Amino acid sequence: MSKDITPILHDWEYEPGELRVRRVDGLDGRPRIQIRMDLGLMQLEWSGRPDGARPHEADSLLEHFQGELEDHVPNVEGEAFKLSREDCWALGQEAMQYYWRRISFFELKEYELAEADAVHNLGILQICEDWAEHDEDKQIADQYRVFVTSHRIQALALRHLQDESHGEALEVIRAGIAEIEGLLRDQGDLEMEECAELRFLRDWETEVEETRPLSPREKLRVDLKAAVDREQFELAASLRDRLRQME
Repeated sequence: MSKDITPILHDWEYEPGELRVRRVDGLDGRPRIQIRMDLGLMQLEWSGRPDGARPHEADSLLEHFQGELEDHVPNVEGEAFKLSREDCWALGQEAMQYYWRRISFFELKEYELAEADAVHNLGILQICEDWAEHDEDKQIADQYRVFVTSHRIQALALRHLQDESHGEALEVIRAGIAEIEGLLRDQGDLEMEECAELRFLRDWETEVEETRPLSPREKLRVDLKAAVDREQFELAASLRDRLRQME
């Protein structure tokens, strides 16, 4: 039986620059994610570590090192827990796997799972910042924390929008804007207008605010203003009375 995947690629159209993602059922019945790429396919596990591995018998490398940190006992010299250059590199490779699955979950509208994978990668950034042996590995958190945090905020807001909960989505977006502004200040980056993630969230806040359904009270206020503008004073008086009753 040929192992050539050319027929599979021909059956799945691909456009350069576009992310093509689908959910498939594996031979064992468990769901998996497939990503169409220019030179082939990438297949990821739906749950657990995306490559299906269990490093050191843990669900992920992050979980393994978190357990090591929890169990660490300083030696006689009081040496603290440390992550070597190789440890941080391996964690970075794991973060890349979770990144690919995160953006796949966005495409599949699995926002809760996308949020969980963003939280996982924020955990990787944090443990490297706190315990990396080399400063270069500590600094990687500053490079990616805003980007991954933005994805976490987007996933949570999209979950609310999926449920038609526009008010809750706006609260998440506004809290996210404040959080990212705080991260940028902590990093000493005061050129906030140049931050693409911050610009996106601000634009998104405006879009959601302008397109969200009006509450009954807000709709009455809009109707009242329109009645006054058209000099329909009897209607305006009636609408004003209804507003007072609501308030």
